[in-house]
Parts: sequence; structure tokens; C-alpha cells
Amino acid sequence: MTTTRASGTERRLAHLAPLASIAVLVGLASVFPLAARARPEDAAHKRAVAEAMTSAPRFIGPWTGIDAPVPAEAQKLLRPNAILSRTYTRPGRSGVHVLIVHCNDARDMIGHYPPICYPGSGWVLATTPTDVRLRILADDAARPFRMYEFRRLREHGVEEQIRIFDAFILPDGTVTGEIDDINRLSERVAVSARGLAQVQVITPGRTALDDAVAVAEELLQGLSALAQTLRIGQGETHDE
Repeated sequence: MTTTRASGTERRLAHLAPLASIAVLVGLASVFPLAARARPEDAAHKRAVAEAMTSAPRFIGPWTGIDAPVPAEAQKLLRPNAILSRTYTRPGRSGVHVLIVHCNDARDMIGHYPPICYPGSGWVLATTPTDVRLRILADDAARPFRMYEFRRLREHGVEEQIRIFDAFILPDGTVTGEIDDINRLSERVAVSARGLAQVQVITPGRTALDDAVAVAEELLQGLSALAQTLRIGQGETHDE
């Protein structure tokens, strides 16, 4: 694997991009009001997810995580069950941001995916989104993510680039990169109220793809306890 050294500007991207994404979504949150109460077992699951988010490790191998605050206004309007927003760094490497949002209702997640959120903050989709598979648990099964690459110009004509690995985790633990799956889930109010998670790993865009994939897998495997609480791997069938 090879690594392209990123500029100081790029090293800030993983920290800033998720917060901009959440800010854009604030205006959408009120569009999807809740209309169903979660079952007692779903409420218990949501508490377990929130606890797992709180206890997610700050140290993963050589990586050290620093939390990035999420605006209180965004949290209020999004009605999330829990949010993990953390930049992981290691000596000699650019920061990589991990954003995991768990919503109480799947309908609150409809507008929260990269093609909707990031353009509102000045990002331009640089390439056609592609499907990738990441190994995020010790079972060695690769799960589907959607990869997005964005760029934008800042002051003095400096171009910033980011790469986003994005996936949704359905109430039963199924992982999908398809927003259409979320739209279909949201049509079933009782199921939608069971909650939904989204995982984003944001890396500098100039990092070689194979290196970015390896880093994303390393960090997500370091969060395996949270992944298991989200029921990933339970009852799944895997296609390689």
C-alpha cells in the first residue's frame, strides 16, 4: 500500500466535513415527524446503542481519537438517539473522521447522506459514487458501503478533497449503502420507529484508495463492540 502525504488543509477535512453535514440536515429534520412509539424491546436496544457509543474506545492501535462537538441545535432537531463524532490521528498520518449517527426513527435519516448534505456546504461530487466492501468485524465478512469523493475550492484557490465511506445499518443489523433501502424502510412506520444507524468514515481524498480502505477497516474493527450492539452480523447472509 502507498500513502500520499496530505496538506495541512486536508488534515482538517475529516474534522470539519461531518459537522457541516449535520448542520445542513438541520433544515430537513422537521420534515419527518415521528408518528409511532418504539416497542419496549426497541427502547432497550436504543439505550444499549447509546451506552456503546459513549464507551467507544478512543485508542485503536496507534490511533488516538478526539471528539468533535456536535451543535446542540442540530441534536435537538435531528432527534438522534446517539452520535459518535470523532477524529482519529496517528503520528505521521492525516486525521480520519468517524461519524456514527443512530436515529430513533429511520425517517430522520432520509436526508442525511453525502449527495444531499455535502453539496450544501460547498462540496462538489468529483466522481461517480461506487460500491466498496469493508471488513468491519472479526468474522472477515465484507459488507457493502458506498464510496463518495468530493472536492471544493477554498481561499487562494486551494483545492480540498475528501473520500467518504458511507453505510446504513438497519434495525436487524443488515448493512446497506443504498438510500433506496432507507426510503422503503421509512414507509413502514412501525419498523421505521425501531431506529436506524449510519456510519461514515471520512479520509483525505489524496490518500491512495487501498490505504484508505485499510484505515477505514482498522478503525471500524476497533469499534467492533459498538458494531455488535448495532446487531451487525446477526442473521446476515454475505455475498463476496
